[in-house]
Amino acid sequence: MTKHYTHEPVLPKETVDHLVTDKNGIYVDGTLGMAGHTSRIISELNKKGRVLAIDWDPEMIGLAKKRLSDQGKEATIVQGNFADIDEILPRENITKVSGVLFDLGVSSLHFDKPSRGFSFKHDGPLDMRISPENPLTAYTIINKWPYEQIEHLIRISGERFSSKITKLIVREREKNTIVSTSDLKNLIEKHFIVRQDKIHPATRTFLALRLAVNSELDNLLKGIHSATHFMAKGSRMCIITFHSLEDRIVKETFKSMVKLGGWELITKKPVKPSDEEVAGNKRARSAKLRVIERTEV
Repeated sequence: MTKHYTHEPVLPKETVDHLVTDKNGIYVDGTLGMAGHTSRIISELNKKGRVLAIDWDPEMIGLAKKRLSDQGKEATIVQGNFADIDEILPRENITKVSGVLFDLGVSSLHFDKPSRGFSFKHDGPLDMRISPENPLTAYTIINKWPYEQIEHLIRISGERFSSKITKLIVREREKNTIVSTSDLKNLIEKHFIVRQDKIHPATRTFLALRLAVNSELDNLLKGIHSATHFMAKGSRMCIITFHSLEDRIVKETFKSMVKLGGWELITKKPVKPSDEEVAGNKRARSAKLRVIERTEV
């Protein structure tokens, strides 16, 4: 029996309220996922309005198409990475857009489906690829990369025990190949106390691997820069982040854009989910929405 996966979009009303300023405009959802935000954007547009939705994961593309067709809604859906917006939009004959949305991180499906290897809560292969076409996996990093590179990845994710964890990994792989998410989780658990009131000691290591496998931070910077070339006067860019590394990049990039001129920061402070939303969707608790508007072209 096939398991049915669901995903609740984070900050749905707040995002669409900030994003849609022209109901006849063209909007880009750079992270389609299971179409939660795309569906809401479409519902706010007039007949002339249009949504171009992009996702790197072919599995997500299939699920999103089904969801949108069930709702009788339409969007132009493209498989690709939002970092390549400057190549994707011209292929779709789009020269100007009224808004761009990046909902960063990964979908609930990625965490909940063991075969994708994103979460230590399920036993699965050390994969973590958003796109199956990506040649790099978490397995390769853990078993093949040198100590210095692994330690650096884990350290910049905010893990203060990066050196100790990397030494554990390197020593273990000399004896046994680290194959699964459980192998890595158990290795770390053996040497750290697991406390109910704290994040799991493997959390930041898994985050570091995911970011590296999918080049998420580099793609974020490239995506922001690429999208700006297509944004019309009055258009807005909305970005939802889920951890401090992403949020710092967005905050500082937006600040630089405003300083250079032609942009206005719409959210002086990030928009956060309400207590009610977090109660209904725990994965929303760390979300932050930042919004910037183009004032000159």
